[in-house]
Amino acid sequence: MDVVLSQIVKRFGPLAANDDVTMRFAPGTIHGLLGENGAGKSTLMRVLCGVLAPDGGEVVVNGRACPGLTPEGAGALGIGMLSQDPLDFPPLPVWENFALGGGPVLSRSQAKARLAAVCARMGFVLPPDAPVSRLTVAERQQLELARLFDRDVRLLILDEPTTGISPAQKEALFGVLRAFVADGERVVALVTHKLAEAKELCDTVSVLRQGRLVGSFAAPLSTTAILGAMFGAEAACAVGAVPPRPAPVVGGEALLRVTDAVIADEKIVLQPLSVAIRPGEIVGLAGISGGGQEAFLRGLAGIAPVVAGSLAVAGRELAGKPATRFLNAAVHYLPASRLEEGLFPGLTLLDHVRLAFPERRAEARAIFAERCVGRFRLTNLPEAKAARLSGGNQQRLLLSLVPDDTRLLLADNPTRGLDAASIAQIWDHFRERAAAGAAVVFFSEDLDELLAHAGRVLVFFNRALVADLKAGIFDAACVGDLMTGRTVPGQAVA
Repeated sequence: MDVVLSQIVKRFGPLAANDDVTMRFAPGTIHGLLGENGAGKSTLMRVLCGVLAPDGGEVVVNGRACPGLTPEGAGALGIGMLSQDPLDFPPLPVWENFALGGGPVLSRSQAKARLAAVCARMGFVLPPDAPVSRLTVAERQQLELARLFDRDVRLLILDEPTTGISPAQKEALFGVLRAFVADGERVVALVTHKLAEAKELCDTVSVLRQGRLVGSFAAPLSTTAILGAMFGAEAACAVGAVPPRPAPVVGGEALLRVTDAVIADEKIVLQPLSVAIRPGEIVGLAGISGGGQEAFLRGLAGIAPVVAGSLAVAGRELAGKPATRFLNAAVHYLPASRLEEGLFPGLTLLDHVRLAFPERRAEARAIFAERCVGRFRLTNLPEAKAARLSGGNQQRLLLSLVPDDTRLLLADNPTRGLDAASIAQIWDHFRERAAAGAAVVFFSEDLDELLAHAGRVLVFFNRALVADLKAGIFDAACVGDLMTGRTVPGQAVA
């Protein structure tokens, strides 16, 4: 399958998301698409799969122009896309979601059998009868990926596909993608912010900046050249710099003290656990999906209730209290599902500022200019709807709404799907928060990121806290073995 995007233009009001972009996806190749969040990558892919109609240019498939392309028409041509945010029906069971999406009509037994076959191939574990609403973000993305591989797609578009899957699953996925294009007829378009993955997997890479194509590169790929195309030479040096791992915080009174606590999330109930976290610490949570780390984070935010034991912040007992008490104790939570849990898709950016700072509603525009645009480099469109923002801008908006006096900042996959510049900015901000005396607790499905930025790692397995590791004694192999239950922790949990 040979696909050409020819002189594509896509505008949203005054914003040119794609500006005269021409790009070829050659058969038998894996084609990477890189760029900052907001550079136009996802918009271009939505044009390719018929979700968005271009304002100029055309999509050409096997030498034939395809005007008026729709998702149904793209599907009939063999074009399928895995979106960054899962598209599913949460009340329906997994097998029924798997059976939806334009493929052949399947009975329950047929759908379950085909789902089991794809999951075995990919190394996924998806309970077929569970409602999708009970799955984690990672599991929901795995479900969509399984559904796409079950369809006879010829051009497979993947938007950040390795988010939420383990290193072993990633290797399995890469093997499947290589096999997918091995016949010389199929093609993969891979949108990613991870340069290491692009270098490992892609035959060619195209880079977008501010809606325009600024560079195309063939393997072997140069990190310096790609970063330079994405950000400019000077900015690329700053983005490529790796900060030292933070030193553990020793001594001092605990800000957070959890004692024999049982946290009951809607998905799982954790075994009793005890832990203390001090001001200035950056603590990473490690675990595979369902291990308990996400429930622990939600428990610290007051979203999942503490049904037994104690949870105190700055000496204030919060176990069994509503989430508003946690907010009053200067606890703030950044969810993984930004639009579903963190933002109001239909409200403007200015509306979000008014809601976050109700006592300063009259100053909303000044706050937006100072905090959102000036401090976090959010796009300067205060009347834009939150649903229109890129993933990076959604996260910037959420960060700009976190009060300055926050003492415990909780973040679930804070860099999911973001580009290198956005990731660097977020970690700079978290380190600034910690230096000012706040404690930061985060979960990342990217084990390399977790180990790079945490001064301490709490490892969860099978709904229990199994290890509390200090900086300097943990590595990827050690944490990986603990979070998958392959070894017994050698260090007692604090």
